[in-house]
Amino acid sequence: MSRQDWEYRREIVLPFSLELADAPTLVCEEILRLLPGRRLVCRAVQEGQPVLVKLFMGKDARRAAREDAAGIRAMMAADIDTPSRRLESRVKGKGYPVLLFDFIPAAVSFRQRWTEAGEARRVELLQALLELVAQQHQAGLRQRDFHLNNFILDADDHLYAIDGGDFIVGNQPLAQKEAIANLGVLFGHLPLQALRKHPQVLESYFNRRGQEVSEGLIRRISLKSDAFRYRRARRISRKSFRNCSEFMLRRNGGLRICQRRDFSPVELDGWIRSTGLAPRVEETILKPGNSQTVWATSIGGRDVVVKRYNLKTPLHALRRIFTRSRASKSWENAHRLRAYHIPTPEPLAMIEERRFGLRQRAWLITAKARGIGAKSYIPDHSDEPTLERLASVVWAFGENGLVHGDMKATNFMMTGESVEVIDLDSMFRPLTRPVLRARVAKDRRRFLKNWPDAGLRERFARLLGQGFG
Repeated sequence: MSRQDWEYRREIVLPFSLELADAPTLVCEEILRLLPGRRLVCRAVQEGQPVLVKLFMGKDARRAAREDAAGIRAMMAADIDTPSRRLESRVKGKGYPVLLFDFIPAAVSFRQRWTEAGEARRVELLQALLELVAQQHQAGLRQRDFHLNNFILDADDHLYAIDGGDFIVGNQPLAQKEAIANLGVLFGHLPLQALRKHPQVLESYFNRRGQEVSEGLIRRISLKSDAFRYRRARRISRKSFRNCSEFMLRRNGGLRICQRRDFSPVELDGWIRSTGLAPRVEETILKPGNSQTVWATSIGGRDVVVKRYNLKTPLHALRRIFTRSRASKSWENAHRLRAYHIPTPEPLAMIEERRFGLRQRAWLITAKARGIGAKSYIPDHSDEPTLERLASVVWAFGENGLVHGDMKATNFMMTGESVEVIDLDSMFRPLTRPVLRARVAKDRRRFLKNWPDAGLRERFARLLGQGFG
C-alpha cells in the first residue's frame, strides 16, 4: 500500500480518512500534534461523534501505544481526571496502533491558561495543578519530563491530565526525593517568581499527600527548578538552529535562513525577492546607522521589525567571516528568554548572507514590539504598579543569571499591560558568580542612569533592592 501524507509529511491535507481494522472509519479534521513518522494526534469524527485520536508510527509504535494506554488506565484507576479511553485499534492495512479518547471541546493547555491569567488566578491554577500532581505521585505516577501541555482545562476551567505515555507507572507512592525532583521540573517550566512569591502553593501538594511542608523542602525544590530552567533555556535556544517541529533551517540562494515553521516561508521568500532585504522608500526607518539599520515592515500581512547588521568596513567584513553574527546571537538569546519568561518580541526569522560559505551581512526579523520606549512612557506613568512591572523585568535578568548588556530605557517597550525587552545581541550568561554579580550590578546602574529625576531613580533602586521573590 502506498504511503499516505500523514505518515511522513509535516504539511497534511485536511480532512483525511483513517480506516481502522476493527472499528468505523475516522475523519481527521484538525492536527493537534505531529511528529512525522512517529506520532499524530488529531481531532476526528467517528459516526458523527467527535473523538481524540492518537496514531503511533515507527519502530517503537507498539511500545509507545502500550505505555500511553497503561498510563491512562493507571490514572483512571486512581480517580485522576483524564479524558476517557474509548478504543484501542489499528490502521487497516498498516498495523499502526491507534488510541481513541473522549474529545473535550474548547479545551486549552495549562500553559496557555496560565499565560492569559492574572496574578490571583495564576495562584489558583497552580494550587489546582499541584493537587492533581499530588494525586499522581500518591498513585505512583511520575512524568518523565514534566510538561505543562500535559494538562488541559475545559470550558469550565476543570483540570485534566493527558498523555499517559509521558508517565512512568509505579506500584507505590513516590518517595520524597523523586517527588522533589519532579516538582523542581514543574516549577522550572514557570517563571522563577512563581515559587518565590507564592511558596504557600506547595501546601496544596503536601497536604494532599499527608506531609508537612518546610522551608528546607521549598529550598530544595527551588534549587531543582533553577537548574532545570537553565537546562531548558539552553535546549530551546539550541533547537532554534535546527529542523524540528517548531523551526526550520533552509537555504535560499546565498542566504541561510532559520525561521519558525508557523512563519510562512513562501511569504518570507516573496518579501526577500521583492525588497532585496532592504527597506522600501515608504517604510519607517526606526534606527539608521553604519552598523545597524532597523525598520518596520509587513510580511504576509503581519507587522514585523527587521534589523539588518551591516558591514561597516572591509576589515569589519573580514572579522565577520570568523565570528558569529550579531543576528545569530540575538536569535539565540530571544529564544533563551522564552524559558525564563522574560518578555521579548517573538523572533520569527534569522537570515545570514553567505558567499563561498563565508558570512556576510545578517538580518533578524521579529514581531513588532508593543507600545513605546520606557524613556517616553514612564514620565507619564509613574504609579507604583507600572514601576514595579518594569523593575521586575530588570530584576529577572540578574536573578536568572543573565546580563542584558545595554539597559537603556529605549530598550524596554511598554504599554499599560506589558513590558518587552529588545536589543539582545549583547546579552550573555557569565560562567562564574563573581563575574555575574559584577555585570548584573553594572546592568542595574545603567538602568538607574536612565532616570534624571532623583525621586524616580530612588524608587526604582528600592524596587530592585527589595526584589520580587
